[in-house]
Amino acid sequence: MRIQQWLVSLSLIAAVQCQWAYDVARLEAQTSNANLTKKPFTDGCLDCICETIDCTMINTCKGDHCGPFSITRVFWKDAGYPTVLFDDKHSDGAYERCANDLDCARQTVKSYMDTHPFDCNNDTVVDCSDYGAIHFGGIYKCRSPLSPVIGAKFFSCIKKM
Repeated sequence: MRIQQWLVSLSLIAAVQCQWAYDVARLEAQTSNANLTKKPFTDGCLDCICETIDCTMINTCKGDHCGPFSITRVFWKDAGYPTVLFDDKHSDGAYERCANDLDCARQTVKSYMDTHPFDCNNDTVVDCSDYGAIHFGGIYKCRSPLSPVIGAKFFSCIKKM
């Protein structure tokens, strides 16, 4: 019984530390964007994200990720719950239908980038490099380097834009 109580206490400490790290990252994201130049998230940038991840997997979900852009439910919610035409964001399957529809998935990524700009590389400009890092690593991990394969494909594509 004593070991069980110890494990519960340890789990609670870990949960508090996790929440604290999340709150710090969110605050840093909000305050560091104060004096930035934000370039528009273009169709060309979205196409490079698509090309990098070979976004041909339409109508599939693997684990927490669905559709051609590997959108998660949290990402979809943060983008404002976009839906396919005439769908209700509160209906069962709205997330899956949107994430697996190329047009709705593209709109989801655009909405997310428009509402969550972040300067991942600290150059005071939010541009396609940052948008790609946000998409591939998440807004709170976008300062980490991209994997060599993803990075090479993505940066090769944006150089051609």
